[in-house]
Amino acid sequence: METVGIIAEYNPFHNGHLYQINKLKELTNAHNIVAVMSGDFVQRGTPAWTDKYLRTEMALSQGVDIVFELPAVFAVSSAEAFARAGVSLLTSLNFVDGICFGSECGSLSALQKTAAFLAHPSESFEKEIQNLTAKGITYPAAREHAMRTFCAELCHEYPNLFSAPNNILALEYLKAIQQQGSPLAPILIPREGPGYHSSSLEAPLASATAIRNAVKTPDFIHDIKNAVPAEIYELLKANRNRYPMAENNFSDLLYYRLSNITQQDNFIPDMTEEILHRIQKMLPAYKSFQDFVFKIKTKQYTYSRISRVLLRILLGISDTAQPLPLQETPFVPYARLLGFRREKSFLLRRKTTVPIITKPADGKENILNFYNALPENARYLYEKDIFCSNLYRQVQNNALHCCRGNEYCCQPIIYS
Repeated sequence: METVGIIAEYNPFHNGHLYQINKLKELTNAHNIVAVMSGDFVQRGTPAWTDKYLRTEMALSQGVDIVFELPAVFAVSSAEAFARAGVSLLTSLNFVDGICFGSECGSLSALQKTAAFLAHPSESFEKEIQNLTAKGITYPAAREHAMRTFCAELCHEYPNLFSAPNNILALEYLKAIQQQGSPLAPILIPREGPGYHSSSLEAPLASATAIRNAVKTPDFIHDIKNAVPAEIYELLKANRNRYPMAENNFSDLLYYRLSNITQQDNFIPDMTEEILHRIQKMLPAYKSFQDFVFKIKTKQYTYSRISRVLLRILLGISDTAQPLPLQETPFVPYARLLGFRREKSFLLRRKTTVPIITKPADGKENILNFYNALPENARYLYEKDIFCSNLYRQVQNNALHCCRGNEYCCQPIIYS
């Protein structure tokens, strides 16, 4: 296998990510690693811990050869949309042979069987989920409960098949491959070390959650030294004014946006009339982004779902503003290049089914020339990418006193 893709956030890059890269090279003898990475906002509904360019440099320093950006609209979406977009982008590049991902259960066969069922679920399965959510159960919990009924044997053999974070994404990657008819070959690497949400820095494969939490301590740099590769440690030391970014850096902006919320915002993905009502009711008690998520969340609505809803309100990402892709364009209609290793630049000259954008200022022109038109979905996605990056940059500059330039002036990282 010549080239393998990874869909990631690297928020930030740590030893577990390096383990995945080394393991996939060992298993596949792949010569090239291509990452599709979230930009400045991530899937759990928060700003990235540090900006996408520093995270790109981290990835390139550890053996990733090319980094493309997952459009912001999909980066802050559910696991299903996140995976669908990542698979679409990797497939459209045409030079990627496989996709590598982690899993707690470690069985590709079990995941593929489950993904096949989820790709074409029965009416009774969907009805069971509807009945459970109507009782106030969260959608993830309702789906897990329904799966334990309809796929009892698999659930018995793999108890965390539908609850562990990496399993959930693995299922969505495999489902997207099936639904899109993608030729990407799945490569599964069992997750090693503490769980995704572990806050322990003791193990060498500490989670990104543990690293992000450790920044609150006075000896942060010293505390994480064994949790990240040496080059990442040096990059973090050299760029101390570019992190940490967190939800509360956007608190005032969010309050302004929520103060002007209307019925039109019911079109925000994952928004419901109940959530909208709770936002309006609780707004007088608003203190901060993070505090407000806790005020809004209920037994039915998880923290991540509420956080994504609030972030989408802040960023202006709505269902009505997100037209369906034209039939002749892929789900993700362009590939925004964030960085590459100099010796692998030849890959960027391969023929692809989407335009590769290297200069942000020329992005829409590149798209127009490629399709002989500017598809509405491409225009919307690209303009939203630029807006999100510039908003993040402005807040980062003010909060951390760094001095990063406008997104239109940014160039891909070239790593030698």
